[in-house]
Amino acid sequence: MAELGPFLPTLVDLYDAQFQTLCQTIWGWTPCSLCSIARPCVGEDCPHRRLLRLEPFFQFYKEVAGSYVPESLIPDDPRALSCHQDLIDIIRLLQEKPSLPRMQLTREFFSARKSVEKEQPPLADQHRAFNLAMRVLVMVGCRIEHQGGGLLEFGTDPCIWRSDQSPLDFTATVFPVREHPSLNDENQASPDIKTELSAVKLKQIAGLKFEGTAELREHLKLDQKTGVVEIYHFTSVLKEHLRASIDPIACLSSPEALISRRLALETLYSLQLLFPLDPDSQALLRSLVSKESFDPDCLRFGSASYRRIDENNIPFQYWGSRLMDLFDEIENPKPRGFVQTWLDQKSKARHIMLATLAGLFIAILLGFLGLIVAIVQTWISYQAWKHPVT
Repeated sequence: MAELGPFLPTLVDLYDAQFQTLCQTIWGWTPCSLCSIARPCVGEDCPHRRLLRLEPFFQFYKEVAGSYVPESLIPDDPRALSCHQDLIDIIRLLQEKPSLPRMQLTREFFSARKSVEKEQPPLADQHRAFNLAMRVLVMVGCRIEHQGGGLLEFGTDPCIWRSDQSPLDFTATVFPVREHPSLNDENQASPDIKTELSAVKLKQIAGLKFEGTAELREHLKLDQKTGVVEIYHFTSVLKEHLRASIDPIACLSSPEALISRRLALETLYSLQLLFPLDPDSQALLRSLVSKESFDPDCLRFGSASYRRIDENNIPFQYWGSRLMDLFDEIENPKPRGFVQTWLDQKSKARHIMLATLAGLFIAILLGFLGLIVAIVQTWISYQAWKHPVT
């Protein structure tokens, strides 16, 4: 495996103990007696058997951890993250106390380390460590208010996670609830939008393209200029969040999850709408897995292991507006590219009127010229009749 950078030690392989610890921290995995670091677990019900499915997430984790650069590059200066365990410990703190403000969590974590270390790392470095932990946990880039640049390495503008905002409040701000009646009202007389929304139709009719993203908040976002739809494809991660909270009785005594069940289920359901089980849709999805590095778990449609009995009909409260934007592309495809844009501009009402007037003028001109030709032909015929050739 490639190195994570000069500041965090390299992870040896997929079944490294750090990966297992990460899964135990985020999803509460409990290892069985047959678990081994050197090879996959062979226990029948052990969650560690799913380590291989999470390889795309582990690759994402390595990229996030490898992006960490401390405030000071001097080796002896204190750093917020000196090893992977530091990052995992911050993730555990966010999981255990999601209702506390960010600044209070930061002080609590680094104050506990003060008894071991002589001095604390700079405050900017502490903020950077918490940003990375939140990105691993929720897969959303963030930064604290008044923080400078340098956080655009993943190609998106990070959200603001304020110092007085708890992790739960932050995720509620990032994923606001917006119900769309046209998509959720089963009694409306409009066409069945859900059956029309497929990636194959979006590609054939609207000419849209699909790209994978590791930013959950960018899911189903359409770039109107390029015609590219961002797809959050880490279904293996969403399913682990759902498996961790499938027991409603156990959830009553545990802290609220930062990624809600409704958000995870709705995201998975939106992927099933775009890629139903017909051959063309599955062929397109397999192409995205092989060519666009989509999570191969997207090809697994079984839901019995993570869905509760009462979760069959999921209304769209997070992604409804973006799904309707995609449906509008099927109903009214927007022109893209130079030729299509030029033709669209020339097809406006003003241009249609000018084209009609130009056509009328040409018709009148051709009629006038035809009249002149007819007069000349009549004169020639008259002269030929009056002066016949002997």
